Amino acid sequence: MNNVDLHYTVEGSGETIVFVHGLSDNLTYWEFLASNLRHDYRVVRFDLRGHGQTELGDDEISIESYTEDLHGLLDDLNIDKINLVGFSMGGAVALDFAVRYPDIVSSLVLMACFYKADEHSEIILNQWKDALKISFNEFYDLILPMVVCPDFIEDNKAEIEMLKDMASKSANVRAYIKAIDACLNFDIGDELSNIDVPTLILAGKYDEIASLKSQKELQGKIRNSRLIVFDDVRHNLLIGENNEKILNILKKEFK
Repeated sequence: MNNVDLHYTVEGSGETIVFVHGLSDNLTYWEFLASNLRHDYRVVRFDLRGHGQTELGDDEISIESYTEDLHGLLDDLNIDKINLVGFSMGGAVALDFAVRYPDIVSSLVLMACFYKADEHSEIILNQWKDALKISFNEFYDLILPMVVCPDFIEDNKAEIEMLKDMASKSANVRAYIKAIDACLNFDIGDELSNIDVPTLILAGKYDEIASLKSQKELQGKIRNSRLIVFDDVRHNLLIGENNEKILNILKKEFK
């Protein structure tokens, strides 16, 4: 597998926190948390292959591909210890990284994460893939009600349309389809018992993508883990007042 040139940012100094975004997102997803944590920590964010400003490359894509890209980036930056935070597909990357490189990871925070594609998520992921084959806008309209609650959509119609328009202009549909295939082929369930660092799992009570049931299963498979459930959200936890709540949780987690 050939390494690609990752687009990344490094801000601040101190203990290192690495953020890994989800499918069709990019490093700007973490802007609120990064801008508030960089005063006390070294904060590393990067765009996964085919996302944001990172090229896709010609390789076949797997969750391991993203893991190895991150490992290469940490080597380049001479970073040998990290607190790793991943959202959704980024959480899968974080799990894979923690299993493959346990000596590098001090702690894990997994937000709306999955450790395998189960029957439920397979159906959803294949729906996404079919939508992407039509257009990015079709995909966006399909996932939106799965990601945020109806009240949020109703109250933010103009902003949502603006974000869709912006995202459609830079979307790499081919990369997103490859990413979905990577998720469909991912199953690290048998190796989760090898993770032995403090692990915090953050879940949305009404998440249709990474169900609360699957989050509880994940907690049961990682011995040194805790689960916090947010009552008022679906898949996207970083929304509204939860931004501040999660910031405060991370500050306590990384003390």
